[in-house]
Amino acid sequence: MLIMKYLNNIKLSLVTAVFVCTGTVFTGCEDDLTISGSTDKLETVDGVYGYVRSAAGARELTPITLFGDKAGTGHLFFELTKAAEQDVTVTFKIDKDALEAYNEANNTSYEMYPVDKLSLANDGKITVKAGEKKSASMELNINAGGTIGTTYAVAVSATADGGATVSTNNQTYIYLVKPQPAYPVRGTARDVKTLCFVEVNNENILNCGEYTMAKDGTPFFDVVSIFAANINVDSKTGRAHIFCNDQVSFLLKNADQIIRPLQAKGIKVNMTILGNHDESGMSSLSKEAAEDFAKELKAYADIYGLDGFDFDDEYSNYSENPSPGFEERSSANYCRLIYECRKIMPDKLLGIYEYLLYDAPNGSVEGKSAGELVDYMCYGTYQRYAKGREENFTGLPKSKYGPYSLKINNEYNGGWSGFNQETIQNLKDAGYGLQVFYNPEPRIYSYDHYFTAVSKVLYNDEVEWTGKYYNRTDFTSIQGTKLAYESYLGEWAATSSNSLYIYIDEDNNPRWWDWSGSQKFNVRIEEKEAGKSYYIYGWGTYPEITEKYPLVAEYDAVKGYISIYPQVIHEGDAADPETWEVHWGTYAGSGANCYWRAYPQYANYAIEGSINLDGSFGLVGVGNRWGLDPYHEVDGTLVVPHMDVKYHITENYTLVKN
Repeated sequence: MLIMKYLNNIKLSLVTAVFVCTGTVFTGCEDDLTISGSTDKLETVDGVYGYVRSAAGARELTPITLFGDKAGTGHLFFELTKAAEQDVTVTFKIDKDALEAYNEANNTSYEMYPVDKLSLANDGKITVKAGEKKSASMELNINAGGTIGTTYAVAVSATADGGATVSTNNQTYIYLVKPQPAYPVRGTARDVKTLCFVEVNNENILNCGEYTMAKDGTPFFDVVSIFAANINVDSKTGRAHIFCNDQVSFLLKNADQIIRPLQAKGIKVNMTILGNHDESGMSSLSKEAAEDFAKELKAYADIYGLDGFDFDDEYSNYSENPSPGFEERSSANYCRLIYECRKIMPDKLLGIYEYLLYDAPNGSVEGKSAGELVDYMCYGTYQRYAKGREENFTGLPKSKYGPYSLKINNEYNGGWSGFNQETIQNLKDAGYGLQVFYNPEPRIYSYDHYFTAVSKVLYNDEVEWTGKYYNRTDFTSIQGTKLAYESYLGEWAATSSNSLYIYIDEDNNPRWWDWSGSQKFNVRIEEKEAGKSYYIYGWGTYPEITEKYPLVAEYDAVKGYISIYPQVIHEGDAADPETWEVHWGTYAGSGANCYWRAYPQYANYAIEGSINLDGSFGLVGVGNRWGLDPYHEVDGTLVVPHMDVKYHITENYTLVKN
């Protein structure tokens, strides 16, 4: 019976790997691989067992996506449980019978991919060399020819020339290959492209697809880079290999739900390779090691459908006495790696992140300069404009350099800190070809106002946000709140991050203290001048004053922010001769002389903030123990209405709609 041929234990190893095309994704980096059944136990019994595995740590049911008329490639290798005593020749074969056996065993009905579109490199022959446990990678070439949306399967069997037994638990491997439409192409080519590095330990790259150009609906971002997988020394082999942490592995396992939607919008998705505290790194690989590492990168690109790689030569611990396969750090070694990558991945993007000059490829290899080999390079010191820096790199034109990288996380106030629109204009006018963004936090900030400030200069267009965002592991979006003038109107419950109060100590002396923590109060925000300003009623420690005489807040239409500055809220008149002014204040005095002192010299400092995606918004003050309060003048001194309050409300504020 056919199925028995593939399910019984087989001496001299008939090994079956089945590659199935469908839409589900289960992938992972090599360290995250799970083999069906236990291969460790096989090492404790007599004999040598062999089995087929996928490169790039791909699990069963991993899809290989074909885009339009582009071909796809699977990468297989043969691994033994013990080192081979002699060369073992393995022959892979495209095998329809193996697919039928898989369908019968698993109650599936996968259709064979057109056989005339399939081929194996080197006629399917590969060798496990004596003294080693695994073969080199074998490429399964899958040419375009299937129907988009149809599920196919390709079964590949392998035979070895002796000495290996295969457990029934390890006979079947499933690749999922899914024909997809070709990438959409931007109608008008951009002189300056946009690249965004996303810290996937915290954020979801799907958020980058929610920002589009107002005129034609195309994506704001050209390239999104998964930050980051690592280059590390494999403790078993001593060679450099790719390591993926749990967050990167999750993304690759779910490429259909996370990577493909961006590509379907026309956004290219790269993966960044980052050093990781051992002697392996982009600048230390020997020629042979560079060739080997480039092949592994290609396997990741082919299997997970990546559009390329960005390289960041940080955090490697380069050795002055390198181990075999490694050399002393040099830009020439780095250039060699990029050369090897370009040689076997001519259609993939290769980008460089540098900030020290020597942490980048330089010079030439085989007549190809570093500038010719890379697609782009960017300066990695944030919010600094490095005009002319590209001249340090051999053959690198301005059109391939990004001299002004913008960090857009909370550390830089969503990117506004240090941002200069004139620098964007200078970058464009000077002929640079790349604008880089790093570390967006789209669950904190909606970036449509910020990206518009950039795109008005680069593209004479605005950026729109769909209003949707994703948590790190989400496949479906959450509806957020857009930054708009109208978003701030209404009644709000405000909570301060701190407050101060006067307590009586054991010696019956009044003293200031701030252990009371946050306090709550209610405010009402109404329109003053549409699109420009608001009235805020009931603010802070003295609502009996601010409810009667509201503060005026300004709306910044560029940033989408709201700001409250010190101000006069009431000029004395017949009805109320007192003039009330709002100033920054903090605690002062001691004992019976405790008071809340005004600092009118800080009139240029504001409470500022913006709407959060969940509809709340935060306001940030000038610092701990400082608050905005109403004062009036008594005998030439600014004083608060009275000191008969329990708490003086200070610092920062979170507001939630009532």
